[in-house]
Amino acid sequence: MKNHMTEQKPETRTTSPTPDTSPEKSQLPVEVFHEMERRDENQILAEMRGELIEDLVYSVDIQGKRVTNLSYAGVKEAIRRRGNVEILEVRTEETPEETRALLRVRDHENRIDVLGASSAEKGKPFAYTLAVNKAERNAFAKLIPAKWYAVLIDEYLQRRQGKASPAPSPVAPAAQPVEEWHVKVQVTKDVVAIEGVRQHPLIQGTTSVGIINVLEDGSEASIVPEHPIPVDAGPVQGFLIPRVLDAMKTKHEGFDYRLNVDQEGMLQAILIRGKLDESQVKDLASGAKWTFMRALEKQAGPA
Repeated sequence: MKNHMTEQKPETRTTSPTPDTSPEKSQLPVEVFHEMERRDENQILAEMRGELIEDLVYSVDIQGKRVTNLSYAGVKEAIRRRGNVEILEVRTEETPEETRALLRVRDHENRIDVLGASSAEKGKPFAYTLAVNKAERNAFAKLIPAKWYAVLIDEYLQRRQGKASPAPSPVAPAAQPVEEWHVKVQVTKDVVAIEGVRQHPLIQGTTSVGIINVLEDGSEASIVPEHPIPVDAGPVQGFLIPRVLDAMKTKHEGFDYRLNVDQEGMLQAILIRGKLDESQVKDLASGAKWTFMRALEKQAGPA
């Protein structure tokens, strides 16, 4: 089992675990549950490959009735926009048949902790990853008020059909206001001699794809791509955020980050706070370099 990442605060409340992924899940036919679980597992595996996941809702026809619900990606998108949510702890255990995961998440906005539980058959590829990510989905889904589900589903369906989304989304107010960071570290993609700042160019062959600027004491850093990239690109949403930034935030106390995104949805820079050591900087450099390379390749398209 993994240890607690954050100490429990006395003013928070913790709900009991349940495998449901939405307020209506317990009322769905078992066939619907299994089909949506299968699709969610496919999305998790696609996310691991750095693919862009566009299906934020699922529609399943069972016994002549169409059931529509948020997908794994839809739940994560809703929570990303909502903000003020922190993963505190992940526990896992093994049985002869399956891998089980229990995940605790804190909603800082409403000062409540929730638990999400899930499992994956050991015979499936990446059973551990499937169990943990489904547990995360189940916990996150509890933090989406029931009355917002229908609005979110409608918004996502309109987005899929190419229609304008309702504005503002009902999830957005909970994420406002977003704290504006004023950092000391320079936010530049150029290699320059700046006292008190170490720079780590991200270079593939002879091509620069970005740079990391780090204060000498490791308290702040900025990661700047050579060219702005779409924040919703698969390598960003499927790899850099969950596998690098969120993973380091969970593992290292005091680590936090902000994405600087312009009005066109282009990622301009990533700002980081924490006590960064050399190994953490190397992890950030490796993850950012791969992400920027893949995103720029997708922007360029086929040769």
